[in-house]
Amino acid sequence: MLVGAAICAALWLVSLPDVDLDRMDGWGLLPALPVLWYVSFAGVVALYLVVLLRRAAPGRSPMALHVVLVAVLYGTTSAIYDVPRFPYVYKHIGVVEYFLANGGVDRSIDIYNNFPGFFYLAAGFHLVTTVPVEDMAQWAQPVFALLFAGLVYWVAGSLTTSRRIRYGTALLFTLGDWVAQNYFAPQALAYVLSLLVVGGMLRTVPSGAAGWRWRRFARPRDPLAATPDDAPRTSAFWSSRWGALVLVLVFAVVAVSHQMSPVIVIVQSIVIVVLLRPAHPWLPVVFVLIEVAWLAQAWSFLTRNFELFSFGGTENIDPPTVDTTAALPGHATVLWAAPALMAFVALLAMGSVALGLWRKQAAHVLVPALVGGIPLGLILGQPYGQEAIFRLYLFGLPWACFLIARWLFADRVRHRPVRRVAAVVVTVVMAALLPPSMYGSELIAWQSPSDVAIARAFEREAPEGSVLVSLTPSFPSRLTADYPAHLSGGTVENPDNLVSRLEFEEASGEPAGLVEVARNACAPGGPEAPVYLALGPSGERFSRLYGLIEPEVYEAFVAGLTSSPDFELVEQVGDSHLFRCVVAVPAG
Repeated sequence: MLVGAAICAALWLVSLPDVDLDRMDGWGLLPALPVLWYVSFAGVVALYLVVLLRRAAPGRSPMALHVVLVAVLYGTTSAIYDVPRFPYVYKHIGVVEYFLANGGVDRSIDIYNNFPGFFYLAAGFHLVTTVPVEDMAQWAQPVFALLFAGLVYWVAGSLTTSRRIRYGTALLFTLGDWVAQNYFAPQALAYVLSLLVVGGMLRTVPSGAAGWRWRRFARPRDPLAATPDDAPRTSAFWSSRWGALVLVLVFAVVAVSHQMSPVIVIVQSIVIVVLLRPAHPWLPVVFVLIEVAWLAQAWSFLTRNFELFSFGGTENIDPPTVDTTAALPGHATVLWAAPALMAFVALLAMGSVALGLWRKQAAHVLVPALVGGIPLGLILGQPYGQEAIFRLYLFGLPWACFLIARWLFADRVRHRPVRRVAAVVVTVVMAALLPPSMYGSELIAWQSPSDVAIARAFEREAPEGSVLVSLTPSFPSRLTADYPAHLSGGTVENPDNLVSRLEFEEASGEPAGLVEVARNACAPGGPEAPVYLALGPSGERFSRLYGLIEPEVYEAFVAGLTSSPDFELVEQVGDSHLFRCVVAVPAG
């Protein structure tokens, strides 16, 4: 299998020069990927299945296969793009650069300075290794994806000693993780550490009936066993005082790095203590105290700028919506892949729980079902925008995949051929849905070096208090240590991008109308807050994807700005333009 993994890796490497980014369309990156890329992806998944479904023990060859799988899925964009993927990753780069330049935080600036753990660690890594922050962001996804999979395998080890089930859990997790929150961001680090905390607590639970807090489950059943004949051993280290200290310190890093993750970990730790008898049942209390203490430090900023609790709201449930009526062909279809994948995983997990209850194996499905499922209730209580449903899906995914894997990849089964067919079907469906889920909106994720260059030029050269208005929300910004000098944020009345302005839709068909929209965007400006306008490939691709501006209209729009006396072209890098509003006109 190592030879097969090497062949798949070689095919992937050979395919990279043939990726044609100009072929990206409404289907995202999918048409730009060469045939060899798909052969490599299918090959590594097929080899993984062969290892897991054959009678022989899987050994350690799945490790090599998983490295190749992650390289194919996440290393591709890191290798073919000149700058980091996603527009929103650049604001994280800017915070790290600010820390490096100023040596500390300023809580009055933004939410990141109030949860600085990840940024301090990234800055420290840069100081020790001299790796540029932008390079760290460039390769963060494959690195974090490997860490995710490794921790999921490790956490599954607290529920089963079966390597087959553990590897199966890791495989299904990677195939189900379309959310891609493994980019250069606080939530990626927080997720890794959250898995470590929960997995460490589970490894302190005594095996056998002694591990249960409730007698109805206690008789001959082990609470942390995937099957009745599987009883993982208690870890001496995690049960010790040193292990408890590590868990407390790791949780503290989670608490100072991200807003939502520590709350999820607290809920999961409470579930563990209520159901089981871990060696340190007092840990949830300590976790709550740490979280309260840190929130108290940030309380002034948080209460001024955010709504911390909102019971009964639906903003966390509603997925992000976009108007696809004029989108490029295929985009409206490809957007269904992600919800289909989420629904498929959820239905399989619920089916696995139901099957376990029907077979009177509640003791073996209750813990993963509740640890993974109960935090979903946070959707109704803690506002986190439309990203919350995806964040909670990610936290529930390891447990859902374990529940599925314990049926598909069990070491001892009665109807092996049927189970094998089911395993193949489930894996193939997830593997088929993952690429469109991940890459379907790649025209927005793909960032251009020229856009990054003019964004950097604006922050370093524009006067303090200047406002940057882009064509679309997909423009990279806040990427240097000088970003606090240009924090505007935008408002409903004066958004920081043209497509969000109320008059944009009516004017989008004519270059002159778009120039007028840009002129109106200059209205809030003045000597103390000059307005700059950024146009470039990222905005053009966004507007082309959703049919907002025709390509020829966009070109004429840029030409119109260049010739207008109301705009001064202050920077041009390739197809990216930075204009300064010369005259701030009255609104309306």
